[in-house]
Amino acid sequence: GLTGRAATVARCAADVAVTVVAATIADVPLLVGDARAADDERDRARSLFRADRLVTGDGDRLTVEGLTVAEFAGLDGSVAGDADRLADAGHDGPPEVPAGDGPAGLGLSTSGSEGWPKCVERPWPAVTANARAFAAALELAPGEVVACTTPPHHSYALCGGIVTTLVAGGTYVALDQRPGPRTVADAVDGHRVAVLLSVPLLYRWFSTAGLATRHRPRLCVSAGAPLPPEDRRRWAEAVGWRIGEHYGTSEHGMLTLDTESVAGSVGRPVAGVTLTVDPAPGPGDVLVSCAGPPTRVHHAGPLADRAGDAPQPAGHGPQPTGDVGRLDADGPLHLLGRRGGTLNVAGNKVPAAEVEDALRAFPAVRDCAVVGAPGPGSAQEVVAFVETARELDHRALYAFLHGRLAAYKVPARVVVVDRLPRNVNGKLLRSELLRGLAAGTWR
Repeated sequence: GLTGRAATVARCAADVAVTVVAATIADVPLLVGDARAADDERDRARSLFRADRLVTGDGDRLTVEGLTVAEFAGLDGSVAGDADRLADAGHDGPPEVPAGDGPAGLGLSTSGSEGWPKCVERPWPAVTANARAFAAALELAPGEVVACTTPPHHSYALCGGIVTTLVAGGTYVALDQRPGPRTVADAVDGHRVAVLLSVPLLYRWFSTAGLATRHRPRLCVSAGAPLPPEDRRRWAEAVGWRIGEHYGTSEHGMLTLDTESVAGSVGRPVAGVTLTVDPAPGPGDVLVSCAGPPTRVHHAGPLADRAGDAPQPAGHGPQPTGDVGRLDADGPLHLLGRRGGTLNVAGNKVPAAEVEDALRAFPAVRDCAVVGAPGPGSAQEVVAFVETARELDHRALYAFLHGRLAAYKVPARVVVVDRLPRNVNGKLLRSELLRGLAAGTWR
C-alpha cells in the first residue's frame, strides 16, 4: 500500500523493520518518526517531509492510510493542522507531492544544529551501502545476533542496528523497551548476542549493577555521546567485555568504528566515508564526504523552503559535522567536542570540553556539563553543572580548577544537580540547562 511519500510511527522495532524493507523495495520515501513524540512534533515532521501516507502498526498488523488534511510548517517552525487555518493560508487540500526532489530515501527527524526542526532524507542506495560498510567494520557474519538498547526511530538503532544486521544476514534483537541490566543479561545469554549496541549512560548503569552472563559478546559499541574515561575504566573492571566507540550523524549515517578499544578514539572511517579535519591534523572542524547520492534536508524555521522550492541537498563535497576533533597519523579520529562548545568570555575562547575534563578530574565530581550563560551586562560567563559522588567542597574545587585552568576558564558559577538532563541516547541536553538558568530553576 505504500505510494507517494510515507511516514510511520510504528511502535515496535519489527514493524519499523518491515516498513523500511518495504519502502526500500518499493523505492518510496519513508519518514520514521518517534511514536512517543507529541502530536505537534509528529505533525511538524510529517509536514517537513511532505508525507501524504501514514503507516501505523500495533505489533500485529500494519495499516497504510492517506493523510486527508494537509499539515504544514510555518517559517517559525509552528504547525497548522485544522481546515480553517489551512484555508486562510491558501491550502485547501492534501499537500502536493513534489516531483524531481531526487532519489527516494529514509527520512529522520532531528532538531538540527541551527536549533530549528529539520528532516534529513538519505537516499536508499546510500543507506544500504553505508549499512554494508558498517557491517563489514563490525565483521558481522551471517547468522550473528546484534542487540540494541535505543528506540528504532534513532539513526543508531535503525541504520546501525536494524538495516546493518539485515544486510549482513543476521538477527536483530530490540531491547529498547526495558534495557535494564537483567534484560540485557538475559538477552545476551538467550540469543547469544555477538554485538551489543548501547549508549554511555547505560554502560555506566550496567557497570554499577553488573552483567553476570554465561555468554560474552565479542564486541560492545558505545555511541550517541563520548564514553568518559572513568566509565570505560569501571566497565573494564566490572564487566570486562571488549568495548569500542562509534561516531555517526543522522545526515550521513555511520562514519567510524573503534574495534580496538582505544580510549578517546572513535576509530577509523568505514568504507565509503572520508573524514578530514580543518585545519589538519587538528584540533579543527571535522568534515565528512560520503560516497553515493547526497542527503536532502527539509528545513523549518528561517531556513524553510519557500513554496515550490525543492529541499536542499547536503552536497557531495566535504560537509561540516559540527564537531571538533583531531586525526591521528594512522587514521583514527578523536572527538574533542562540539563546534558550538567553544564559549567566548570577554574575547577569550573557552572550550567547554577542556573545562569539563578539569572538573571530572576532581574526586567529588561524578559528571558535569559546562554552558555559556548571560552574565553581567552583555557578557557571557562560564557556568558548570555537576553531579557529585559526595558533598562538594566548593572552595577546594575552585582551588583545584585554578591550578589547572587559566583564570578566565574557571566557571563563574558551579551548580550541583541530582542528575544532568539527557535524552534516551545519553546525549546531554544543554538547552534544558540554559532554560533552567533563564527560568531561575538553577541557583
